[in-house]
Amino acid sequence: MGKYSKANLIDDELSLIGTTTLFGKILHKLNKSSIIILSIQVPLTLYLRAEVFCEDVQDLSDMEFVQNDLMNLLYNDFLHYVKKNPDPQSILGMLTSLERQGGRNTNLERQTESVFKMVQKNNHQDMQPLHLRMRRKFALRGEVLLADLEEIQPKHGYTLERVFELLYIDFIDKLRKGDNVEAMNTILRILDNEEDT
Repeated sequence: MGKYSKANLIDDELSLIGTTTLFGKILHKLNKSSIIILSIQVPLTLYLRAEVFCEDVQDLSDMEFVQNDLMNLLYNDFLHYVKKNPDPQSILGMLTSLERQGGRNTNLERQTESVFKMVQKNNHQDMQPLHLRMRRKFALRGEVLLADLEEIQPKHGYTLERVFELLYIDFIDKLRKGDNVEAMNTILRILDNEEDT
């Protein structure tokens, strides 16, 4: 099985699942509710646009809202989509489409008769690191999804970090171009619902 994020949660999970000792069971339970940090690289211009967007959300909602909050909302929306549409082929197609739109030149390179691998060529842009805090169980869900995608496209090359980058770039790029006019209202509605609970 491949490695689908730098955190490599699948291997950790598999090593803890079968544990029978009390300490192992406690460790497994604590692990499930822990927080992990993933690091991604985003174009500096999009990072700045996202900062302004988050400040706007904060001003309109009177709640703290930072880029980590935005990323968690985008990722939760992605996971919700995956739950409602559990077709690995369409998910892979969506990721490939986001990859093409995301500004990187990608090509599928033939490895064998039926196996292709995605090869990326970067256009030079100044990049900004973004460190994301999230619940481990949600990150694990993403890794499991990527492992499932290996069944239909071996060595697809996607990692959880890359999925985050694609979701971020797609959202901010559409926002910048005016193709995401409902985003602010949707986020404010979500925050309002969270505040009520």
